[in-house]
Order: sequence, then C-alpha cells, then structure tokens
Amino acid sequence: MLAIACFGPFLPARRALAQAASSEHGRTEATDTVVVTGTRTAERSQWATVKTDVVTHEEADRRGATNVGEALSSQPGVQVNPGAYGTLGNVSAIQIQGFDRDRVLVLEDGERVVGDVGGAIDLANIPTGDIDRIEIVTGPTSSLYGSSAIGGVVNIVTALPRLEGPSGRVRLEGRSYRGLVLQGNGAYRRDGTWVALDLNYTRQDGIRRSEDLPDLRIPESARSMVGVRAGTRLSDRIDVRIRGRWLRDQVDGIESSVTPGLGRFITDLPEQTNRYTLHLIETVKLGRASSLRLTLGRQWVEGRTANDRRDSPLDEVRERHHRMQSAEGVLTLADGPRTWVLGTRFEAEHFSQELTKTESSSGGLVTSTAPEVAPQTLGSGAAYGQLQWKLVDTVTLLAGARGELHTRYGTAVTPRLSMAYRPTSAWQFRASAGRGFRAPSAKELGFVFDHSIYGYRVDGNPELKPETSWGVNGDVTWQADERVTLRASGFANWVEDLIDVDLANGTSSGGIASYTYTNFGTARTMGAEVDAAYRISDRLRAEASYAYLYTRDDVNDRPLGGRPPHTLTASLRTKLFWELESYGRVRVASDAFVDETTRSPGYTTLDVRLSRPMWPESEAFVGVLNLLDVHQEPGRVGDQRPPFGRVFYVGLRASFPWEDK
Repeated sequence: MLAIACFGPFLPARRALAQAASSEHGRTEATDTVVVTGTRTAERSQWATVKTDVVTHEEADRRGATNVGEALSSQPGVQVNPGAYGTLGNVSAIQIQGFDRDRVLVLEDGERVVGDVGGAIDLANIPTGDIDRIEIVTGPTSSLYGSSAIGGVVNIVTALPRLEGPSGRVRLEGRSYRGLVLQGNGAYRRDGTWVALDLNYTRQDGIRRSEDLPDLRIPESARSMVGVRAGTRLSDRIDVRIRGRWLRDQVDGIESSVTPGLGRFITDLPEQTNRYTLHLIETVKLGRASSLRLTLGRQWVEGRTANDRRDSPLDEVRERHHRMQSAEGVLTLADGPRTWVLGTRFEAEHFSQELTKTESSSGGLVTSTAPEVAPQTLGSGAAYGQLQWKLVDTVTLLAGARGELHTRYGTAVTPRLSMAYRPTSAWQFRASAGRGFRAPSAKELGFVFDHSIYGYRVDGNPELKPETSWGVNGDVTWQADERVTLRASGFANWVEDLIDVDLANGTSSGGIASYTYTNFGTARTMGAEVDAAYRISDRLRAEASYAYLYTRDDVNDRPLGGRPPHTLTASLRTKLFWELESYGRVRVASDAFVDETTRSPGYTTLDVRLSRPMWPESEAFVGVLNLLDVHQEPGRVGDQRPPFGRVFYVGLRASFPWEDK
C-alpha cells in the first residue's frame, strides 16, 4: 500500500520543496521534511493539509534509538510503553488518541505490517538502521487505508541511496546488560539503477525477577534483519522498485513454579518469529505531476512459542502461520489547483495456529497436535478516491471516501473531510472529520486460547462485527519566523461495537471458565495537546509538549485502562565546545487507571546523549536511557512503568564515502 511513500517517486519534489523552504523561510529540519502519509501526495510537514508528525533518522539517533519503538517512546502525543503489555511479552506497541493494538495501523514503506502478537505490533522488532523517517498521522484515516486506522497511522519509510556510486553507513554500539547493536547499509547507484543491502543485529541479556529465583522479568532477546532493495529506471517515464526482507526475533524467557511434593520446576519459554516481506512497485509518470503506481506485496510470518519444562517431557509448543498477499493501483491526477487520488486494493490473508502438547495419561505419555486457531482465510477489495483542491491561495479542501467489501463482514464505507486555512505565512488552521473501522482479526474470529491449567480459556467468535468510529481533529500553528513554532491541537472520537473478551458472561464446565470475544462496547476518547519549539540560537534548541487524554468506557462507566491522562515531554539540544553536542529529553507521565482497585504509578524518564564528530560523516557518542532508573516493581499488578531500568550505551556511527561538507 502507498507506493507513493516508499521508494522515491517524490524525491525530486522532496528536494525542491526542501530547498525552497530553507531558502525562502529559513525553516528548520523538521519543517523541511516532505511527507505523504496523510494525503498520499507530497507536502511539507509543517504546512501539510492533514497534520503529520515526523521523526527523522537523525532525530531517532539523537534519542538513542536503535528501533522504532525506542524512536517513538518519547514522541509527543503518543504512548509507546512495553510495560502496558506485560502479558504479551513486553511488546513495544503504540497508543494514539487512546487507541492501541489493532486500532493503530502500522505501515512499512506504505504496506501494512502483519505478524502481530495479541493484536499489538511490536515496534521494537523494526530497526532504524535503514529508515529515512517515521510519519505519524493521528485520527481516523480509514478513508485511505481501510481497517485498523481508527486511532491513526504510523508509516516507517526506508531511505534511498543518497549518492551516485558506492555509499553506506554503519553503526556499532555497546549497551548495558551485555547489549550489542550492529547496523549496516551498503548501496551502489549509477544512472538511475541502484541496489542496497541492509543488515541489523541486536541482543540484550534478560533481567531477573529476583536474586534468589531464576525467573526472568524481561527475557533475553536477539533480533536479526537482512534486507535487499533495488530499483531501475526502464525509461524516462517508468520506474521499477523491489524490496525483500527477512527479520528474525528470538526471545528466551524463564519462569519457575513449585509443585507440592515435587519441588520447584523451571520452565524455559523460547519464542522465535521469522517474518519475510517482498514488495514490487512500478511507477509510470503521466506528465504534469500525474502518475500511476502499481504495487504487489506478500508477507509470510512463521512463529514458534514453547513451554519447555526442564527435566520433564510435559511440554507445549505453539506454531502460528500468517500470510498476506496484496495488490494495489493508485492513480494521481494533477489538474492545476486540484489533485485527484484514485485507488483500488485487494488483500487475501490467512492465519492459523496449532498447539502440540505432551501429557501424562494412564497409558503413558501422549503427544497430540490440534488447531488452537482454526485456519482463517479473509479477503477484501476496496476502491477509494480523494480530491485535494486549493480553492484559493489560503484555503485547501480535501474530501475522500473508501468503500470496502470483506468476505466475512460485508461492506464498510469510510468518508473523510479536511480543510486547511493559511491566512498568512505565520498562521495555519486545520480541521478534519472522518469515519474509521477495524475488521475483526483472524484470531478474534477463531482463536482458542486454552489455559485450562490456570482455570480458563478464550474462544473466538465468528459472528463478530467490525468496530466503527467517528473522529474529529483540529489544530492551529503559529510560526512567526524560523526560531519559534507554537501549535495547539484537539480531538474527539466515538467508537461503537468495541471487541474485547467478555469477562462478565463466561461459562463454567468442569472447573474451567470459558470466555469469548464479543461486540459489546462503546467508548469515547478526547484530548488536547500544546507544542512549542524555540531555536534560541544556532547552538541551542528547546522543545516542549503537554498532552491531555480523556477516555471513557461507556458500558462500564469508567476510563479505559492503561491510558495516562497527562503527559509532558521536553527536550534541549545544545552545541558545546570542542564540537560536542548534548541532547537531553524528559518525559513525565501521570498515574493511570487500570481497574477499580488499581492505578499504575506515574513516572518520569530522562534520556541524555553526548556526541562529537570524529572525521567527516562520522560521530562518536555516549548516553543513557532512563537515567532516573524508573522501572516496574516485580509482581505489582497493573504496574505499567517501563520494564527496563537505566541503560548506558556507547558507540560509533559513520557514513561513506567520507567527504567534507
């Protein structure tokens, strides 16, 4: 999806817009970035018709990030907190406008990411070594992207070779807990043809729950990635790109339990996921900024999770298989002040999960394999259209709609209307309203999560309906000159037919409680945010943001769990003596409702980084994440503070060739 965002049809436009911005207004790096996720057309982020926030590769490095989860963990207006998903293995999933898991759409180069854990896309699995930028669009965006875009969209855009001939970049970093980060990219570009190789490897020791037990509060982890990208210009009008990637995630946990009369048993909890992606994009230039883009995509995900009891044959192994094929065509027609976007997309998705158990019986050991998720095959077809019309120099109107036909739940129609008003070069006002929806996942439709040993199981529900929402967003930006930028924004969302496990209507048989997914919820989320950026001088830049979030579960008349209502973020970037640069970032989150008897404690994190150029296109750095050592209290129910405590790191990164600027 969104070949526009991927592989450079907009690079000439991007360079031109960036140069114009810097020469005409002296804008900062953030305002010069060109984005496409909000509208599928290239616009400068500061003045885009649809509000789009950007984290560049350089900014991610300043934050000490090695993966997308870390890059967004202190981003204003969002929450990326692995502590909120402890039951899912500390997944670094994102919350936008109070929505999380399947309600925020995650894209890589415009294609939807599959292979989620419990509905939560683990952003820690996506390295930053090959990215150009991360674009964040808030609010319902289903008119362009379909299912799951209720809270917003995160699009991770990879970088193209920046120079003719050979080029590359490398990063080597050591971290606390025997952490290691190796990232490298090599590319060759000549006369419109290029090829790039991307490599990534990270590892980190686990953290024990207590000194007298082998249990790991955080499992040991290792992640590897190999990617190949290539492109060629077949003619002046036709460009073809291909991308393939293999990503492997290995997590090794340990827990122990005491069996009366038998002592303590130790259980190894290895989990391995292999994800493969392959995308082919063809772009045909039709003249006058019009184009046709055709995209074919395929993703495979193979996962294996085991409960391996030491010195015992009574084990469990879960194997999951996820496939998705997609095809999309996007026609962009530029007609003076009007830009049309017309597209069609087709998807076929298959998911299954098997459980293999070895149990003891009167006749000895018995090993059985049975579906835990009945094989689910889902298909959809969609057609969408959008008109972006610059009515006058100061007013731009955007209207669009998407119709989608799904094999399981039927049809969905999602309109959107946006307007941007820029009365002067310093002021901009934006407002939008749209419809969102989320289709039930294959696991919600067919999942059988059998935890009978703990006294419960969860069954899927093939009769589920999609979640639907209405959302409104608005913001105002003031930028008097290149030094000061102020922005205030607000939003409200109303959601119906929320899908969740119905804990109030379980059935019991033989001492085992059975629950199921159901459409029973309605909810509201509302909030406001104030952002300020001030370039005090060429050597000093400060940013600050305050976000307020109100949520309500209207069925149970209580807040949605795990959503801090108040979040404050601030950063200070300073150029010191001897070419040193310091960067500090603080985030303060208030306590959050978990249930009627539990609140998650509030917390403050502080990240600090010091860097210095070593030779042209290189930098040595040292830093610490979570300097205040805030972390979860082992065994405390509902504690959603960060799982990791203080993490020190030191490293070197360099780009090639080494050329003086």
